[in-house]
Amino acid sequence: MSNLTVSTFLSLHGQAKEAISFYQTHLQAQLVFCITNQEITEKLDPTYTYPASEKDWIAHSVLTIGNSELMIADELMSDAPNLVKGTNFSLCITSSQAEITTLYNLLLEHNQTRVIVPLAPNLFSKAYAIVEDPYGVVIQLVTEK
Repeated sequence: MSNLTVSTFLSLHGQAKEAISFYQTHLQAQLVFCITNQEITEKLDPTYTYPASEKDWIAHSVLTIGNSELMIADELMSDAPNLVKGTNFSLCITSSQAEITTLYNLLLEHNQTRVIVPLAPNLFSKAYAIVEDPYGVVIQLVTEK
């Protein structure tokens, strides 16, 4: 599994733009990529849906801080009822489709792993899933198109 990359992914429910600006100013983060819900609909997938009030929400962004990558979006990656502000993060593991499939299956071997989004292709990935491990950590598994 030498091709794995693990990135921190913050889910900020409406505060992603402010957080991006904060990290750029206070941690010298460089914005590598950013797309809003509306831009996804206009540029990538006209069938992509979201509440009208969330058209300017960040669907996905990537920042670099030194040699590290930080991903930020407004969407919550979990439906857990007890999320506390400041703890809405996940591990985002990026690799080949074969490695992502292997990791997904290994995670599902544990009977307390909860599937939030089953492994399947989507708009930005040939294989994408979200699971919650037995310790409450949300893990995104993704291959880049």
